[in-house]
Amino acid sequence: MDKNTFFRNGVEAITSSLIIEDALTKCLRFMQTLMPMDIMSIHLWEGSLNSLRIAATTNGKIKMASSILIPIPKRYRGIPEWLQNENLKIYNNFREDPISVLVQEALVPIFGPHEYSHMIMRVKIEEERICDVVALAKGPDRYTWEHAELFEMLHSTFGIAVSNALHHREIMQMKDRLMEDNRILKERLSNWSTTNIVGAHAGMQHVVRRIKQVGNTNAPVLILGETGTGKDVVASALQEQSSRRDRAFVRLNCGAIPESLLDTELFGHEKGAFTGAHITHIGRIERADGGTLFLDEVGELSQSAQAKLLRVLQNGEIERIGGSSTRHVDVRVIAATHCDLEAMVADGRFRADLYYRLSVFPIIIPPLRERLSDIQLLTDSLIKKCSTNMNIAPPTLAPGAINVLLGYNWPGNVRELANVIERAMINNPEGPLTFPELNFGVQTNSDRTAPLPILDELVPLDEINRKYINYVLENVDGKIHGPGGAAEILEINPHTLRSRMDKLGISYRKQANSKSGTR
Repeated sequence: MDKNTFFRNGVEAITSSLIIEDALTKCLRFMQTLMPMDIMSIHLWEGSLNSLRIAATTNGKIKMASSILIPIPKRYRGIPEWLQNENLKIYNNFREDPISVLVQEALVPIFGPHEYSHMIMRVKIEEERICDVVALAKGPDRYTWEHAELFEMLHSTFGIAVSNALHHREIMQMKDRLMEDNRILKERLSNWSTTNIVGAHAGMQHVVRRIKQVGNTNAPVLILGETGTGKDVVASALQEQSSRRDRAFVRLNCGAIPESLLDTELFGHEKGAFTGAHITHIGRIERADGGTLFLDEVGELSQSAQAKLLRVLQNGEIERIGGSSTRHVDVRVIAATHCDLEAMVADGRFRADLYYRLSVFPIIIPPLRERLSDIQLLTDSLIKKCSTNMNIAPPTLAPGAINVLLGYNWPGNVRELANVIERAMINNPEGPLTFPELNFGVQTNSDRTAPLPILDELVPLDEINRKYINYVLENVDGKIHGPGGAAEILEINPHTLRSRMDKLGISYRKQANSKSGTR
């Protein structure tokens, strides 16, 4: 066979499939017609792990995409790092090369114990090292430099084919991970609906009504509420109500990721974008394409991330870190925070344009101390959940225990209630449950930062609330948020206070006619 025919047939074999082990098998069978060759393998040097990785191997009958990692002792690392200039080595006595010894040992479980001659070709594209292509033939002294000359003719072809095949494998692995993530999230969401929200017919009625209003739209939603009120539960209920319920629901807690990593986690990065970026990383926004992105603690976003998120909301566009192309995405954004975003906008810590985009339809979750009617329901639900986790029968409450729970101020909201109940069940799994730690050293709902106005008659609770809020507003010159504002004195979120004032018919705009004050 002349060299032109060899090259043409070799290229056809190597590029026959994006499945690397399939292409390698076809190439092996072609090469076996011209030279001794029993096994072909693709090896990658993992410098960060100081290891050689066998990415694929075949003997024609057995073919496999593998990830066999061979740690290289420090004294031998210069060999696989390939510090010399030549691109091809031959070891007709494998014992002359300590790396070939380790490779043979790694292949024994697959192909059995044999001694091989080794021909190893380093493959590069420009200055980037792609892989090593290794040919093994049973017995000593099997390879000549005539074999090496033919083998090396396919150097560039191997480089392009293996690079494409490795990228294809990476994409397929990412796709599999995304599908599995999506499957798990769908299973979780299938258990959620507005009826799963404890207090849906009591203290959370207003929230449930808002969820039903906006759930089946594509509008951004901003969930506001103190820490521990269940913002993630509301986000899950929104997704279940959405037409995107069967698509990806991707979560990101913006406060749980270092600022230096937040951009790449949200928007992704290209391979080589920075030191250590060995592969392309798909960000959470791209993973949510066609579905929903839930950004918890959105107030923790950096200024850079805020600007890029605004672009997503306005134009549906992103750019990966280190990339030059614009990618279009179709993502519904649900954001949540316990922060006062209006105050952060006023202080310049949060972009006003992003705030207005996110707050198209705000949902305010009341703190637990403002929905005491839900405490009995929440307690029963949490006891059942904890009993299931602990594999015990649900214990009963001690007489008067529910009054202890009702008298506590719950600064940590539902999350704190869950912890209190779990602690009580651990201490006394058979019941009855008591909560002695709540009886002393804590702030209760009877504590106030200002005296209650005197009432001349018995009136409905809403009337008491109306009178007291008006009383506080008069004492702070109508100031709602910020230091010394009514929200701070009442210990509630300013958004919650405004919502409560609207419900009670208190116009905070009228308060502007009193003494000046920031609202």
